[in-house]
Amino acid sequence: MNRSFYALLVSQTATNLGFALYTMVVVMHLYTQTGSTALSAAVTLISAISRMVSGVVLPSFADRFRLPILLILSQTAQLVVLLCLALMLTQDVSASSLIVIMVLLAIISFFNGWFSPVKSSLLRAVVPEKERVRAIGLLSTVDQTFQFAGWTLGGVLLTVLGQGATLGITFALLVVSIGCIFLLKQHETTELRTGQGFVSGLTAGWKILYRHEGLRVLVMMDLIESWVGTIWIGAVTLTFVKEALHEGEAWWGYINGGYYLGTIVGGLNVLRLSRRMQGKLTMSMLTGASLFGVLTLLYGFVSNSMLALLLVLLMGPAYQIRDLVQESMIQNSSDEHTLLKVAAARSTLVQLISMLSIAVIGIVTDVIGVRLVYIVSGCVLLVSSVYGFVQLQLRKKGALLEREHL
Repeated sequence: MNRSFYALLVSQTATNLGFALYTMVVVMHLYTQTGSTALSAAVTLISAISRMVSGVVLPSFADRFRLPILLILSQTAQLVVLLCLALMLTQDVSASSLIVIMVLLAIISFFNGWFSPVKSSLLRAVVPEKERVRAIGLLSTVDQTFQFAGWTLGGVLLTVLGQGATLGITFALLVVSIGCIFLLKQHETTELRTGQGFVSGLTAGWKILYRHEGLRVLVMMDLIESWVGTIWIGAVTLTFVKEALHEGEAWWGYINGGYYLGTIVGGLNVLRLSRRMQGKLTMSMLTGASLFGVLTLLYGFVSNSMLALLLVLLMGPAYQIRDLVQESMIQNSSDEHTLLKVAAARSTLVQLISMLSIAVIGIVTDVIGVRLVYIVSGCVLLVSSVYGFVQLQLRKKGALLEREHL
């Protein structure tokens, strides 16, 4: 791995950790000031909508700026808006200040939404194909570890240091992120395509997703899995712990923590097995997807808390193998600028489906019961795996993604 990769690794870790801390600060402030759970939950909804919109417009900006410059612009914008947000949080919440806070949140989330697609494109530029699976595994493992620490220790930081100091840490993390991006600034990427119109830039990624047979299959699997992926949001997992496992809130924390720990272990497994996976990306991805479906299905039937925790721990590695290998396959599909448009379009679709699913999952759980929700979801995940096996393996569409596109 070269210096540019490690700069990208530190930048990603600092950005995501800072985003987790500032989100906790805002949620805590709104809940303390208003006592409204709905207002606190609106933070997540506004963030999701803003990131989805940013994914729609990002491709047109990518035709006009080099990728490292885009990251510097997005991070700098977040710094400036974060300062404005810090000032707003020093005031008591009123109707007008609440509107301003939500607008500032939307702007920060909009620019934060640029990071992941641009990072994926830069990763392709700075890491050779033979090292790509290992690089993605290392990025994910470090990121998951720090996010786990951030969400776990964020409450402690808020209690001990207060909101102002915690926002200060977020500010410092963004400065670190920007500093690391400057190490990438001189990296040569593909030529800019300034002749392309704004509307053409918006639709370019969608057209590629539709025309590329291998990518189309991967995105279809993504959408199916995103639709049922909301079974892991807090409200549903808490309901399962209480109604199916007959445990209290402590076990809710154990289940959530177990899954995060499993994803970290999964990332380490990808690092260890990366060379063996090279050249066998399709089967590795389908194996991880199938295992995740089977484990989810079994989870729906269990009543023993320890067994449920074990299954959740095993889900993490299965999901990481599927997710990280899939990311490597997508990176093989095109050059950096085209990849950014593909990543942005894919992210927009996945977030849209996830938001729709979140809107109905609570109702579905109340109607059919939480245990049946997990059983049905496990079956749907297995259907997705079978679909992927038929299309990618039997019909050889995965061959288009096994090797880097030239």
